[in-house]
Amino acid sequence: MKIRSLLFIVAILCLPTAATRANNEYEFYRLASEPFIRIGLATNASSATITTNDSSLVAVSPDEPSRLLSSTRVTVSARAYRPPEIENYRVEFQNLPTQADAAALAKDIRDATGETALASLDPATNLWKVWVGSIKETSVDAEELKAKLAEKDFDDAVIVTEKKTVASPDAVALSQQLKTGGKSEVRSLIKTTGSSQPNVSGPVDPNLREVIVNAPSASYSSLKSVAFGSVNERANPVKLNGKAYRGRIEVFVNARGSLTVVNVVPIEDYLLGVVPAELGLPQLEAQKAQAVAARTYAIANIGAYGKQGFDMVPTIWSQVYLGVSIETKMGTMAVQQTRGLVATYQGKPIMAYFTSTCGGRTEDGGNIFDQGEPYLKGVECSLEGHRHFEPFLIKTTRQPAKLRDEANLELARQMSSFASNGFFLSASQMTDDWFEDVPHENEVSNWLTQLAGRFGKPLTGVTRDSARPTELARLIAGFIYAPGYADTMLTESDINYQLSFDDAGEIPKDRRAEVALLLRDGYFTIHPDLTLKPNRPFSRAKLLRLITEIYQKKKWMPEMLSGTAKPTVDGKLVLKNGKGERQVTVRPDVFLFREFGNNMYPVREAALVGGEQVNYQLDAVGAVKYLEIKPTDSPTTAENMSPWVFWNKSASAGEVQSRLSRYVRGIGTLYDINVKKVGYSRRPIELEIIGSNGVKTLKGGKIRSALRLPEQLFVMNKRYSGSTVTGYTFTGRGWGHGVGMCQYGAFGLAKMGVKFDEIIRHYYTGVDVTKAY
Repeated sequence: MKIRSLLFIVAILCLPTAATRANNEYEFYRLASEPFIRIGLATNASSATITTNDSSLVAVSPDEPSRLLSSTRVTVSARAYRPPEIENYRVEFQNLPTQADAAALAKDIRDATGETALASLDPATNLWKVWVGSIKETSVDAEELKAKLAEKDFDDAVIVTEKKTVASPDAVALSQQLKTGGKSEVRSLIKTTGSSQPNVSGPVDPNLREVIVNAPSASYSSLKSVAFGSVNERANPVKLNGKAYRGRIEVFVNARGSLTVVNVVPIEDYLLGVVPAELGLPQLEAQKAQAVAARTYAIANIGAYGKQGFDMVPTIWSQVYLGVSIETKMGTMAVQQTRGLVATYQGKPIMAYFTSTCGGRTEDGGNIFDQGEPYLKGVECSLEGHRHFEPFLIKTTRQPAKLRDEANLELARQMSSFASNGFFLSASQMTDDWFEDVPHENEVSNWLTQLAGRFGKPLTGVTRDSARPTELARLIAGFIYAPGYADTMLTESDINYQLSFDDAGEIPKDRRAEVALLLRDGYFTIHPDLTLKPNRPFSRAKLLRLITEIYQKKKWMPEMLSGTAKPTVDGKLVLKNGKGERQVTVRPDVFLFREFGNNMYPVREAALVGGEQVNYQLDAVGAVKYLEIKPTDSPTTAENMSPWVFWNKSASAGEVQSRLSRYVRGIGTLYDINVKKVGYSRRPIELEIIGSNGVKTLKGGKIRSALRLPEQLFVMNKRYSGSTVTGYTFTGRGWGHGVGMCQYGAFGLAKMGVKFDEIIRHYYTGVDVTKAY
């Protein structure tokens, strides 16, 4: 039975409007007005303390005017019903000795006054008395009759007061309510008794209990539900046991004889205490999606706990609701900006389940719960294809190198690093042919000038011939060694020993010592065919390797900063910085590399979803000019910021048997368990349980509950002693039941720029977002 106190009765109407969708006619869902929601805050309370910061509490019961309590604090309890005590008055003449005396007096009174007068024996005294007139409801009426008798010289009349209990109309009405209320557990009157001629006939239930309201200024009892609010409920929300709630706090007696305490609140005010509690992550569009889902779930579940007198509970068994204390600015904006919006399927509000962390994929509702819905289909917790990574992309205007020779990958990396630090790069796109070509004179001049500057040596007379090995040996030896070092420190046998390759004889005599010294110290190399080719200029690749070798030996390689990336924001590199983050602008022409396998490859764009290790260089204004990205091994789905992305739980075979036995009877000794069937998301949806009493099965969401796992998306490893399974390790992803909207996923999608309505449609297949009121 749906319970509503008179003040909060809400007429919910569905107004049909034709709409065409996929060639089918559906009705738009529409409510006449914003509904109220009843939240069962307590279901077995012995007492409740209700307070306000306002000037006074106001109490309201069905079919009664509001009662200003002139108090800011009341304590509510329950007790056995005490019928009201009433006083009646009658006029008598007492202590008459005989029946004849009483009869004669009665006759005289009737003759003199016209009042009725009846003679009777008083068993208490064994004397006679005369009862005059009717029973009087007030002492005033009795005194008037006594005075009337005195005027007729009947002076010794006595007024007798009688006290008795009489069941109130509310007691009769409540007894009738309980008799016809079916399975309702509500034991307080929640219907009107009727204000003109209430039906007060019928028996009274002997087990009635009443609500007791104790306030410093006044106390009273009621067989009806009592709702408490503030004079100004918006500014000063009422409090239950110190915790503030919008709307009113209603109290009534339940089937246990204790109190049920219900927060009766407009749904939009209710959502203010739900959205931040369910999804407090700082993205407005995610919280707006949560507001739509929570509003839809609330409307779809009106009456879910109807026999107990409310709609939902404030916990994960319905939706987490924490009242005023949890309200936030963003949560309030999310509720206000989606006012009245609900998710509907074929014109009806959906059962909008949501889960904390889905593990990368949600599951079909029918595989977890007893009943599936067409809109509760498993989906990926990400956008389709490349679109999922677009918000996280770092891009460059540079054309990445186009290479066939894997050996040139490292050269492209070194050339890019040098180019970002002043080395001249003549090509818009590095290729294998470009590396194998002879550098132009301006390239040689620039590269050697950079090198000379490092050594602090002058450089003059650079020509294209400066790239020939013999001329290059002169220049490089002049940078590295003291004047005359090669000729002085190497004997002719030393030189011949180092120059023992095929074309060493082509080296001019005055350059032999310098070439030998550079070969000995690892700066020069020869070709694979055991030749130096002294008259052929070095290719760009060979000259770059020479410069790199010198820079590495001298520890002059461009300095790299390193860090851990967070998801890219607006094309900026976001770095972890302690518990916070630091955003760094990336130049449009950044040299960009991403690791595949063990090699860095030049790329045009790369996604930073969070967790990647990066090496980078900054220019003079602090912008990133060179960036290397090592991909993360963490999940890349939208919910990857959840602390429950991955988890491990272990249990012995005995522990697993104990857990399963609560859900599956007659296992006997547990031998093994196997996954027999998985769902769309690869969640196990049927377990095979092998025990000494045979093979049993466990299906659906009970698997997670039985095994006491955070989520049902898991794989299972077994530990053995011989052929006996001794334990299990469950490795899984996610937290929750895995059906409907993923809350961390909604947060991730919102960070990617996805709007709330698209988030709703992503997780709930085929739904509409409808304005219900």
